[in-house]
Amino acid sequence: MAQDWNKLASDIIELVGGEDNITSITHCVTRLRFMLKDESKADDQRIGQLNGVIQVMHASGQYQVVIGNKVGEAYDAVVAQLPSLAAGTVEAEEEEEKKGGFSLNALFDIVSGIFVPFIGIFTAAGLARALVMMAVTLGWLSQESSTYVILNAIGDGVFQFLPIFIARTAAKKFKCNEWIAMGVAAFLVTPSMVGLNETFAEAGGPTLFGLPVILPDSGYLQAVFPIIFAVYLQSWLEKPTKLLPGVLRDLLGNMLVLVCTSLITLMVVGPVINTVSGWIAAGLMAILDVAPVLAGYLIAALWPVLIIFGMHWGIIPIMISNLMTLGYDVIGPITNGTNYVIGAVVLAILLKTKKQGVRSTATECLASAWLGAITEPAIYGLLLKFKRPFLTMALSCGISGAITAAVGVQQVGILTTSVLTLPVLAATNGVPHVVGILIASVVGFVTTFLFGFNDDMVVDE
Repeated sequence: MAQDWNKLASDIIELVGGEDNITSITHCVTRLRFMLKDESKADDQRIGQLNGVIQVMHASGQYQVVIGNKVGEAYDAVVAQLPSLAAGTVEAEEEEEKKGGFSLNALFDIVSGIFVPFIGIFTAAGLARALVMMAVTLGWLSQESSTYVILNAIGDGVFQFLPIFIARTAAKKFKCNEWIAMGVAAFLVTPSMVGLNETFAEAGGPTLFGLPVILPDSGYLQAVFPIIFAVYLQSWLEKPTKLLPGVLRDLLGNMLVLVCTSLITLMVVGPVINTVSGWIAAGLMAILDVAPVLAGYLIAALWPVLIIFGMHWGIIPIMISNLMTLGYDVIGPITNGTNYVIGAVVLAILLKTKKQGVRSTATECLASAWLGAITEPAIYGLLLKFKRPFLTMALSCGISGAITAAVGVQQVGILTTSVLTLPVLAATNGVPHVVGILIASVVGFVTTFLFGFNDDMVVDE
């Protein structure tokens, strides 16, 4: 029977406390993410039992309803009934300002709100770039050919002009003018700014009204964190311009905000944030250099725990920053084995159980993890439900992370990890990386089959 998304949306809206209790709604690849005024009004038990809902979570300051890989349909149905709440409301902004202060939940909400909307195209670009690199590695394509340049540009374009993508989503999150934000980002990545150091090298470097301009060698092309803080600055600079009459606000106000945000970012925000970003990247590299096996094991073993609470989105910006500042990332490869190990553990449950209900769920979860690269259905529908398989899975994931860190895998993009992309991982990250994933998957399968699951854990309803 086909899922009635309109009915599901209506039920969810009612059970979270109604429209008046909803501040805003967004979604990631598997979850509806509500900001509620009062989470105690939401009926977790009844929502969790709705047909189409996998799990309910309270995490990262959000009320999260896990739908699975068809979350887009659920989101569209909810937004169709509550269109004014799709990107938040003025009331929502006022509520947050009343609360004041800083919290970890607020930070994760900001991060997910900025990065989740474009992570799909970013992953697609990473996969496209990896496929081109695989073709070069296997000798199918020459880096000297125009074909290589053209195909590589398809994926590389998103990376090169990433600040413009971030500017748009950050402006939505900070509730300021998207076009001004994108204008600031365009200023930072325009060719004349990217080559500013080289152009004025003989003059001792670029200056602005006699003040030295501290600029990375490649400018802010591909920069991640500077544009986020630039847009946050813009959101404050816009406030005084709202006092101007309509015509002056549109003409003079927008120009003042664009110029002031651009120049303050260039002279102050950019250099400071770029330096801090460099420290973060250097710190992570230092930890992995000192104890690569231990660090790799812990990161990979804890990654499924972060997924449960949606906190893994807080690590994604660091991965992206590594890609932009270092040209490669070391955290992503460490976590690549997760989907494969989860699939192996689910396969063990599928082969061992004689319960038809469990077999049906396991079949769907296996396809979702290994083909669709979506693991939440397996995590909530099986692993957490029976508890012990989650433990065997997490401990096995650590093996993949330890091996990956030990051989020093450096990945050039954020890649979708499914059975279909294993050849890409082998060609771009190296065979030892894939071997580590396979070893971890085998360990996860064997330990789950022997010790992690049996039908006595299944409670017949």
